[in-house]
Amino acid sequence: MADTKKYFETALVEVDSVPPISNVFHKIMELTEGSDTARDELIRCVSLDQGVAAKTFQIINSAYYGIRQEISSLEVAVGLLGDKKVRDIAIMCATSGLLHSHMGGYGIPADAFWLHSVRTAFAARLLADKLNPNIRETAFAAGLLHDIGKLVVDRLGEESQKEILLKPEGFISPDYHLRESGLYGFDHCTVGFFLARKWNFSEELTAGISFHHFPDFEVAHREIVRITCAADLFAHLMDFEVLPPGLVASLEEEGRIPVELSHVEVEEIFTELKVEIDASQAFLGV
Repeated sequence: MADTKKYFETALVEVDSVPPISNVFHKIMELTEGSDTARDELIRCVSLDQGVAAKTFQIINSAYYGIRQEISSLEVAVGLLGDKKVRDIAIMCATSGLLHSHMGGYGIPADAFWLHSVRTAFAARLLADKLNPNIRETAFAAGLLHDIGKLVVDRLGEESQKEILLKPEGFISPDYHLRESGLYGFDHCTVGFFLARKWNFSEELTAGISFHHFPDFEVAHREIVRITCAADLFAHLMDFEVLPPGLVASLEEEGRIPVELSHVEVEEIFTELKVEIDASQAFLGV
Protein backbone atom coordinates (compact mmCIF):
# COMPACT_ATOMS: atom_id res chain seq x y z
CA MET A 1 0.00 0.00 0.00
CA ALA A 2 2.83 2.40 0.90
CA ASP A 3 4.58 1.67 -2.39
CA THR A 4 1.35 2.19 -4.34
CA LYS A 5 0.87 5.57 -2.66
CA LYS A 6 4.45 6.54 -3.50
CA TYR A 7 4.12 5.48 -7.13
CA PHE A 8 0.74 7.19 -7.48
CA GLU A 9 2.04 10.47 -6.07
CA THR A 10 5.01 10.28 -8.45
CA ALA A 11 2.65 9.57 -11.35
CA LEU A 12 0.56 12.65 -10.56
CA VAL A 13 3.71 14.80 -10.50
CA GLU A 14 4.68 13.34 -13.88
CA VAL A 15 1.18 14.02 -15.24
CA ASP A 16 1.67 17.68 -14.35
CA SER A 17 4.99 17.70 -16.22
CA VAL A 18 3.57 16.32 -19.48
CA PRO A 19 3.31 19.25 -21.93
CA PRO A 20 -0.15 20.43 -22.97
CA ILE A 21 -1.66 19.02 -26.11
CA SER A 22 -1.93 21.48 -28.99
CA ASN A 23 -5.03 23.69 -29.09
CA VAL A 24 -5.41 22.57 -32.70
CA PHE A 25 -6.49 19.17 -31.41
CA HIS A 26 -9.23 20.68 -29.23
CA LYS A 27 -10.46 23.00 -31.95
CA ILE A 28 -10.67 20.24 -34.56
CA MET A 29 -12.55 17.95 -32.16
CA GLU A 30 -15.16 20.70 -31.72
CA LEU A 31 -15.84 21.04 -35.44
CA THR A 32 -18.93 19.65 -37.12
CA GLU A 33 -18.22 17.84 -40.35
CA GLY A 34 -19.83 18.50 -43.67
CA SER A 35 -20.43 22.27 -43.79
CA ASP A 36 -18.62 25.17 -45.40
CA THR A 37 -18.34 26.81 -41.99
CA ALA A 38 -16.57 23.72 -40.63
CA ARG A 39 -14.15 23.74 -43.57
CA ASP A 40 -13.29 27.41 -43.05
CA GLU A 41 -12.87 26.80 -39.32
CA LEU A 42 -10.63 23.79 -40.00
CA ILE A 43 -8.33 25.95 -42.09
CA ARG A 44 -8.32 28.67 -39.44
CA CYS A 45 -7.58 26.41 -36.49
CA VAL A 46 -4.74 24.54 -38.23
CA SER A 47 -3.19 27.94 -38.90
CA LEU A 48 -3.21 28.72 -35.15
CA ASP A 49 -0.23 26.44 -34.45
CA GLN A 50 2.79 27.11 -36.65
CA GLY A 51 4.35 23.75 -35.76
CA VAL A 52 1.22 21.82 -36.71
CA ALA A 53 0.78 23.88 -39.87
CA ALA A 54 4.41 23.26 -40.90
CA LYS A 55 4.09 19.49 -40.35
CA THR A 56 0.80 19.48 -42.26
CA PHE A 57 2.43 21.12 -45.26
CA GLN A 58 5.39 18.74 -44.96
CA ILE A 59 3.05 15.76 -45.37
CA ILE A 60 0.92 17.34 -48.08
CA ASN A 61 4.05 18.16 -50.11
CA SER A 62 5.65 14.75 -49.56
CA ALA A 63 6.42 12.45 -52.46
CA TYR A 64 3.63 10.17 -51.21
CA TYR A 65 0.87 12.48 -52.46
CA GLY A 66 2.70 13.23 -55.71
CA ILE A 67 1.51 16.83 -56.02
CA ARG A 68 3.85 18.42 -58.56
CA GLN A 69 3.54 22.04 -57.47
CA GLU A 70 4.41 22.89 -53.87
CA ILE A 71 1.32 23.65 -51.79
CA SER A 72 1.62 26.61 -49.43
CA SER A 73 -2.08 27.35 -48.89
CA LEU A 74 -4.39 25.36 -46.63
CA GLU A 75 -7.33 26.37 -48.82
CA VAL A 76 -5.64 24.71 -51.79
CA ALA A 77 -4.66 21.68 -49.69
CA VAL A 78 -8.27 21.14 -48.57
CA GLY A 79 -9.44 21.53 -52.16
CA LEU A 80 -7.00 18.86 -53.36
CA LEU A 81 -7.16 16.37 -50.50
CA GLY A 82 -10.56 17.07 -48.94
CA ASP A 83 -11.34 18.32 -45.46
CA LYS A 84 -11.46 14.81 -43.95
CA LYS A 85 -7.89 14.04 -45.03
CA VAL A 86 -6.58 17.42 -43.91
CA ARG A 87 -8.43 16.97 -40.60
CA ASP A 88 -6.70 13.61 -40.07
CA ILE A 89 -3.30 15.06 -40.97
CA ALA A 90 -3.78 17.98 -38.57
CA ILE A 91 -4.90 15.75 -35.67
CA MET A 92 -1.92 13.46 -36.27
CA CYS A 93 0.46 16.41 -36.37
CA ALA A 94 -1.06 17.92 -33.21
CA THR A 95 -0.42 14.70 -31.24
CA SER A 96 2.72 13.27 -32.85
CA GLY A 97 5.07 15.17 -30.55
CA LEU A 98 3.64 13.31 -27.57
CA LEU A 99 3.03 9.94 -29.20
CA HIS A 100 6.33 9.66 -31.05
CA SER A 101 8.04 8.68 -27.79
CA HIS A 102 10.47 5.90 -26.97
CA MET A 103 9.10 3.63 -24.22
CA GLY A 104 12.26 2.23 -22.68
CA GLY A 105 10.44 0.52 -19.83
CA TYR A 106 8.19 -1.33 -22.25
CA GLY A 107 10.89 -1.97 -24.83
CA ILE A 108 8.79 -0.11 -27.41
CA PRO A 109 10.66 2.13 -29.90
CA ALA A 110 9.16 5.53 -30.69
CA ASP A 111 8.18 4.51 -34.23
CA ALA A 112 6.42 1.38 -32.95
CA PHE A 113 4.42 3.30 -30.32
CA TRP A 114 3.36 5.86 -32.94
CA LEU A 115 2.44 3.15 -35.46
CA HIS A 116 0.28 1.32 -32.92
CA SER A 117 -1.48 4.57 -32.00
CA VAL A 118 -2.22 5.37 -35.66
CA ARG A 119 -3.41 1.82 -36.37
CA THR A 120 -5.74 1.94 -33.36
CA ALA A 121 -7.16 5.30 -34.45
CA PHE A 122 -8.08 4.06 -37.92
CA ALA A 123 -9.40 0.78 -36.52
CA ALA A 124 -11.63 2.65 -34.07
CA ARG A 125 -13.10 4.76 -36.86
CA LEU A 126 -13.79 1.71 -39.03
CA LEU A 127 -15.51 0.01 -36.09
CA ALA A 128 -17.58 3.11 -35.33
CA ASP A 129 -18.63 3.31 -38.98
CA LYS A 130 -20.23 -0.12 -38.57
CA LEU A 131 -21.56 0.27 -35.04
CA ASN A 132 -22.37 3.97 -34.54
CA PRO A 133 -21.19 6.47 -37.17
CA ASN A 134 -22.18 9.38 -34.92
CA ILE A 135 -19.09 8.78 -32.75
CA ARG A 136 -16.59 8.02 -35.53
CA GLU A 137 -14.36 11.05 -34.92
CA THR A 138 -14.36 10.65 -31.13
CA ALA A 139 -13.51 6.99 -31.70
CA PHE A 140 -10.62 8.02 -33.94
CA ALA A 141 -9.25 10.33 -31.22
CA ALA A 142 -9.75 7.73 -28.49
CA GLY A 143 -7.87 5.16 -30.56
CA LEU A 144 -5.05 7.58 -31.24
CA LEU A 145 -4.63 8.52 -27.57
CA HIS A 146 -5.70 5.31 -25.82
CA ASP A 147 -2.19 4.49 -24.52
CA ILE A 148 -1.22 8.03 -23.56
CA GLY A 149 -0.93 6.97 -19.90
CA LYS A 150 2.11 4.86 -20.80
CA LEU A 151 4.08 8.08 -21.24
CA VAL A 152 3.91 8.51 -17.47
CA VAL A 153 4.02 4.87 -16.36
CA ASP A 154 7.21 4.44 -18.38
CA ARG A 155 8.92 6.93 -16.05
CA LEU A 156 7.95 5.18 -12.81
CA GLY A 157 9.83 1.92 -12.80
CA GLU A 158 13.28 1.15 -11.57
CA GLU A 159 15.61 -0.71 -13.91
CA SER A 160 15.08 -3.98 -12.03
CA GLN A 161 11.31 -3.73 -12.63
CA LYS A 162 11.27 -2.81 -16.29
CA GLU A 163 11.82 -6.31 -17.66
CA ILE A 164 8.39 -7.20 -16.30
CA LEU A 165 6.76 -4.75 -18.74
CA LEU A 166 8.56 -6.03 -21.83
CA LYS A 167 6.27 -7.56 -24.46
CA PRO A 168 6.41 -11.36 -24.28
CA GLU A 169 7.07 -13.22 -27.51
CA GLY A 170 4.05 -14.66 -29.27
CA PHE A 171 1.42 -12.52 -27.55
CA ILE A 172 -1.08 -10.87 -29.90
CA SER A 173 -2.20 -8.23 -27.42
CA PRO A 174 0.12 -7.88 -24.40
CA ASP A 175 -1.56 -7.56 -21.00
CA TYR A 176 0.49 -4.50 -20.03
CA HIS A 177 -2.25 -3.16 -17.77
CA LEU A 178 -2.20 -6.28 -15.59
CA ARG A 179 1.56 -6.17 -15.18
CA GLU A 180 1.45 -2.43 -14.43
CA SER A 181 -1.14 -3.04 -11.71
CA GLY A 182 1.04 -5.77 -10.25
CA LEU A 183 4.02 -3.42 -10.06
CA TYR A 184 2.42 -0.12 -9.08
CA GLY A 185 -1.16 -0.79 -7.97
CA PHE A 186 -2.63 1.06 -10.98
CA ASP A 187 -2.22 1.03 -14.76
CA HIS A 188 -1.85 3.29 -17.79
CA CYS A 189 -5.64 3.57 -18.10
CA THR A 190 -5.80 5.24 -14.68
CA VAL A 191 -3.01 7.63 -15.62
CA GLY A 192 -4.71 8.25 -18.95
CA PHE A 193 -7.78 9.43 -17.04
CA PHE A 194 -5.77 12.12 -15.25
CA LEU A 195 -4.11 13.25 -18.48
CA ALA A 196 -7.49 13.44 -20.21
CA ARG A 197 -8.86 15.53 -17.35
CA LYS A 198 -5.79 17.77 -17.44
CA TRP A 199 -6.38 18.40 -21.15
CA ASN A 200 -10.15 18.98 -20.67
CA PHE A 201 -11.20 16.16 -22.99
CA SER A 202 -14.88 15.37 -23.36
CA GLU A 203 -16.38 12.74 -21.05
CA GLU A 204 -16.79 10.38 -24.01
CA LEU A 205 -13.15 10.67 -25.11
CA THR A 206 -11.99 10.39 -21.49
CA ALA A 207 -13.98 7.17 -21.06
CA GLY A 208 -12.45 5.61 -24.18
CA ILE A 209 -8.95 6.31 -22.86
CA SER A 210 -9.64 5.44 -19.21
CA PHE A 211 -11.48 2.11 -19.62
CA HIS A 212 -10.25 0.64 -22.90
CA HIS A 213 -8.97 -2.48 -21.13
CA PHE A 214 -12.23 -2.87 -19.19
CA PRO A 215 -15.04 -3.18 -21.76
CA ASP A 216 -17.33 -5.04 -19.36
CA PHE A 217 -17.35 -2.29 -16.73
CA GLU A 218 -20.74 -0.62 -16.28
CA VAL A 219 -19.59 2.91 -17.04
CA ALA A 220 -20.95 5.85 -19.01
CA HIS A 221 -20.11 5.91 -22.73
CA ARG A 222 -19.63 2.17 -22.76
CA GLU A 223 -19.90 2.01 -26.56
CA ILE A 224 -16.78 4.13 -27.10
CA VAL A 225 -14.99 2.05 -24.47
CA ARG A 226 -15.77 -1.19 -26.29
CA ILE A 227 -14.87 0.26 -29.68
CA THR A 228 -11.51 1.50 -28.36
CA CYS A 229 -10.83 -1.87 -26.76
CA ALA A 230 -11.63 -3.72 -29.98
CA ALA A 231 -9.59 -1.22 -32.03
CA ASP A 232 -6.56 -1.89 -29.83
CA LEU A 233 -6.88 -5.60 -30.66
CA PHE A 234 -7.27 -4.93 -34.40
CA ALA A 235 -4.15 -2.76 -34.30
CA HIS A 236 -2.17 -5.67 -32.85
CA LEU A 237 -3.63 -7.98 -35.51
CA MET A 238 -1.99 -5.80 -38.17
CA ASP A 239 1.24 -7.68 -37.42
CA PHE A 240 -0.28 -10.55 -39.45
CA GLU A 241 -0.27 -10.37 -43.24
CA VAL A 242 -3.51 -12.38 -43.23
CA LEU A 243 -5.66 -13.59 -40.36
CA PRO A 244 -4.60 -17.14 -39.38
CA PRO A 245 -7.39 -19.76 -39.76
CA GLY A 246 -9.41 -20.13 -36.59
CA LEU A 247 -7.96 -17.04 -34.91
CA VAL A 248 -11.19 -15.02 -34.96
CA ALA A 249 -13.18 -17.90 -33.45
CA SER A 250 -10.51 -18.34 -30.78
CA LEU A 251 -10.55 -14.64 -29.89
CA GLU A 252 -14.34 -14.68 -29.66
CA GLU A 253 -14.30 -17.72 -27.37
CA GLU A 254 -11.83 -15.92 -25.09
CA GLY A 255 -14.05 -12.82 -25.03
CA ARG A 256 -11.35 -10.71 -26.66
CA ILE A 257 -13.67 -9.03 -29.21
CA PRO A 258 -16.00 -6.88 -27.07
CA VAL A 259 -18.30 -5.71 -29.89
CA GLU A 260 -20.97 -7.51 -31.91
CA LEU A 261 -19.35 -8.43 -35.24
CA SER A 262 -19.71 -11.44 -37.49
CA HIS A 263 -16.62 -13.33 -38.68
CA VAL A 264 -17.13 -11.75 -42.09
CA GLU A 265 -17.24 -8.25 -40.59
CA VAL A 266 -14.07 -8.90 -38.59
CA GLU A 267 -12.28 -9.98 -41.75
CA GLU A 268 -13.67 -6.97 -43.64
CA ILE A 269 -12.38 -4.56 -41.01
CA PHE A 270 -9.00 -6.31 -40.96
CA THR A 271 -8.71 -5.92 -44.75
CA GLU A 272 -9.98 -2.31 -44.75
CA LEU A 273 -7.55 -1.40 -41.97
CA LYS A 274 -4.63 -2.83 -43.95
CA VAL A 275 -5.63 -0.61 -46.88
CA GLU A 276 -6.16 2.43 -44.64
CA ILE A 277 -2.73 2.09 -43.03
CA ASP A 278 -1.01 1.55 -46.38
CA ALA A 279 -2.75 4.67 -47.68
CA SER A 280 -1.58 6.68 -44.66
CA GLN A 281 2.14 5.95 -44.69
CA ALA A 282 2.84 9.69 -44.94
CA PHE A 283 1.52 10.09 -41.38
CA LEU A 284 4.06 7.71 -39.93
CA GLY A 285 7.01 9.99 -40.55
CA VAL A 286 5.42 12.96 -38.78
